[in-house]
Amino acid sequence: KIIGREQLLAQEPYLNPKAVAALWAPTAGLVDPWGLAIAQAENAAENGVEVLLGALVEGLELKDGLVTAVRTPDAVIETRYVVNAAGRYSDEIARMVGQDDFRIVPRKGEYYVFDKRFGYMAACPLFPVPTAISKGILVSPSVDGNLLIGPNAQDQEEKEDLDTTSVGLAEVLDEALDMMPDLPVRDAITNFAGLRAVARPSNDFVLGPAPGVPNFINAAGIQSPGLTSTPALAEMVRDFLQLAGLELKGKNKFNPYRQGIVTFRDKSREQQAELIEHNPRYGRIVCRCETVTEAEIVQALNRPVPCTTVDGVKRRTHAGMGRCQAGFCTPRVVEIMARE
Repeated sequence: KIIGREQLLAQEPYLNPKAVAALWAPTAGLVDPWGLAIAQAENAAENGVEVLLGALVEGLELKDGLVTAVRTPDAVIETRYVVNAAGRYSDEIARMVGQDDFRIVPRKGEYYVFDKRFGYMAACPLFPVPTAISKGILVSPSVDGNLLIGPNAQDQEEKEDLDTTSVGLAEVLDEALDMMPDLPVRDAITNFAGLRAVARPSNDFVLGPAPGVPNFINAAGIQSPGLTSTPALAEMVRDFLQLAGLELKGKNKFNPYRQGIVTFRDKSREQQAELIEHNPRYGRIVCRCETVTEAEIVQALNRPVPCTTVDGVKRRTHAGMGRCQAGFCTPRVVEIMARE
């Protein structure tokens, strides 16, 4: 619903007092994007899915207009169906079956992350009026209590360029300050950039079978709001597979629940004492900023989907995401990884 200045500033007192009105969506929410994706992958693995990490798709084999195999450096995987959800590289995968009616243009978005001391400044995600290419630079809390601002939207050709730029960050900061003039600019703890996969020329999601190849299903060009759309997109892909001939059978022993890593920082003192008594590694703090213990890192390294990098540990445990940005904990994380 539309709310006026008085209610808006009562709900969000740190907004620019020149704000006139807002569209308020009270059912909107926040999610940890890495945590959601990792949880889904682990749940899939626990239900029988095999995940191959670092397996570059070198080519697809076709026979009579159907994909029959996927070639990687180490294996040829025979298949009856392929779902192309390759993000920035989905156009290159599609060309392997002769589809060339779209190309992926990476759209860079840059962010600032502020210390958790300032998470209170936004009670919910705050968006400006959107443009034709972007929802705009927002000010938002995170599920972990940080304050985020960003992203901007800059199309580029390079699919691996995740560098931040002084021009881009200045754009983010200027627009965010227009919305929230008292942002604690000197308390930003890091910047980062991400790339959205924009499909040209449609500028829209590319969903459905490739022309002439009914068992090759695209889920490409999934830019914002792709994360929010994932449950609906999954159902659409399922329906496309069924139309292509896949017989769908319910799995009798499907487990819909995934047990996450047992964290230390959000427990009471009594619960923390119980964890340490059961597993002394909970008594060894590795990341001081985020209060991440050795026990949590060991759990992260032994999950259903392998965790093989420092960034993987970071996204599963938040070790290195705090104020010092891994300045102290990285050597200890690497030591534990090498041991495990």
